[in-house]
Amino acid sequence: MATITITVTVVNPGSGNKYYLDGAYTAYAATPGNTYKFDQADGSNSGHPLRFATAADAAGSSEYTTGVTTNGTPGSAGAYTQIEVTATTTQALFFYCTNHSGMGNSFTVGGTGTVQFQDRSGFPVQNLSSDSTSIGQIYYNTASGNFKSVVSDSTGSWSSGGPMNSARTGIGSWGTQTAALAASGEAGPPWTQPTAVESYNGSAWSEITELSTGRYLGGSLGQTSTAALYASGYGSTPPTYKPDVENWNGSSWSEVAEMNNPSYSLSGGVGTSTSGLAVGGNRNPAYPPSPGGNSALVEEWNGSGWTNIAELNTGRAGPAATGATNTAGLSIGGNPGPSVGDKVESWDGSSWTEIAELNSGRGQGMGSGVQTLAVLAGGESPHPYGARTEQWDGTSWTEMADMAVTRNGNVSGTSQSANSALAYGSPVGSGATVEEWTKNDFIVKTLTTS
Repeated sequence: MATITITVTVVNPGSGNKYYLDGAYTAYAATPGNTYKFDQADGSNSGHPLRFATAADAAGSSEYTTGVTTNGTPGSAGAYTQIEVTATTTQALFFYCTNHSGMGNSFTVGGTGTVQFQDRSGFPVQNLSSDSTSIGQIYYNTASGNFKSVVSDSTGSWSSGGPMNSARTGIGSWGTQTAALAASGEAGPPWTQPTAVESYNGSAWSEITELSTGRYLGGSLGQTSTAALYASGYGSTPPTYKPDVENWNGSSWSEVAEMNNPSYSLSGGVGTSTSGLAVGGNRNPAYPPSPGGNSALVEEWNGSGWTNIAELNTGRAGPAATGATNTAGLSIGGNPGPSVGDKVESWDGSSWTEIAELNSGRGQGMGSGVQTLAVLAGGESPHPYGARTEQWDGTSWTEMADMAVTRNGNVSGTSQSANSALAYGSPVGSGATVEEWTKNDFIVKTLTTS
């Protein structure tokens, strides 16, 4: 805040000497956070030391000295009395002359609606003109006239986003809540795997350049809507496991090196379009070691080719995956067998470690975030489709607000943020609906007596 200098002169308007502040005999209103310097260098101040008290002329009270400093002799150069006004400064003060009565006036801290809450509850409350963003702080908002507190957001919420042009499930996805892609998937009936791709601008979807090969439940690698990789998947007639991998450069798709182990219900989202991981999945019966079953295989993409690396501890299909790099990520839930799973594994760049399990196991859910802060929504949980949402804080999973639409095979339009995400795609019939996830770091609450 600031130091405000007030020029003090002593004037006799006909009823005795008075302190004039900046040329006027007046009361003074101060704002917490400022320092007020009463400059008594003018010669008229000689013999009139200015001080503060809790009553006019200090009648029945002692001098108020908290935050007060003095310098020099009144009437001489450099003489002043100043007071630092804080949240704990007594609201109703008076400035007065220690040698003569009737010279001073009131010095009020805060507005007329301010309450000295610390006098009632035993702790200081700061006066602020706008809301705070510091979690745990209690303060008085002088603009609204309310006591407020800042608490962490422990709930989050879902709201409707702009619907897609075509309903489908098992879609590839990339980007943020305001710039996302939705690619291919399964639409029906009749059940087909279109090559359609849609782009989201935060409010509406538009159709853009299509994939070369339609498929669903492939792996989506990438953090933006302009650099993405769609790997493998399931599609065509008769149905086949697709080894195809396509790269999106922001304007077109190009085919790149195929995966070593074609699969579907494949988890993506760990890393970027140039260095990422494809995790788990349901493997082609022609490719060992998991004929037709749920796999522990993990493949790493280096920008030009795929390499098999350290496997999961628990093989599964349809796990969600989160992570901004290929050296730190999570594999969440999935189908380890005929039922859904609650296992979560953490990747450190060389191996997988099992960590705290989900509250509600599921497969084909939406994963968004990084290794230390993630959100999981929807999926088979535990019956055909789910709406449940769970948040990971780096230590444990907490159930949050449910989605409005139950869905599985859905995906997230955001990969790095657990506080701002999209959910789209679901069982056909509601597969064009879009929901936006928002979780603020904090909530400002107005304190009441009820």
